[in-house]
Amino acid sequence: MSHVIELLQEGRRRERAQAFFYRVLAGDAEAAGDASAAERLNGLLADEQHHVSRLTARLLELGERPTEEGSSVVVPDLVSWQPVARIREEEEVHWYEGAVRSVDDEETAVMLGEILSSERHHREDLAGKWMPAGPTTPEEEKE
Repeated sequence: MSHVIELLQEGRRRERAQAFFYRVLAGDAEAAGDASAAERLNGLLADEQHHVSRLTARLLELGERPTEEGSSVVVPDLVSWQPVARIREEEEVHWYEGAVRSVDDEETAVMLGEILSSERHHREDLAGKWMPAGPTTPEEEKE
């Protein structure tokens, strides 16, 4: 189980960095009066914060405390954010693909797979609001 804990901690660290990235950019867009960019960036921020919450909840369910490690994040200006964000999202997709393959805990694998799906949308659209409001159950998937 220690591999799962390490993976969840790393995923949480990565998602906190992504949230910081989009939080700064959303603030910059709002300050510049760019409502369209602010909406897209706030949507991405909301999803990344949701990822942090899901990973945190899973750690707590497993009896672990989340670590609060910081990470340095270089945030581009509003003119050049999209290519940088797309690269960051591509890295997230690759990380989650590996994470899902490496986990033998079914509940964790399902959660990581849902986050992976969201990250794929981020990579393709550079927009957010792709996370479901809560965990999906097999019963909900049948509806």
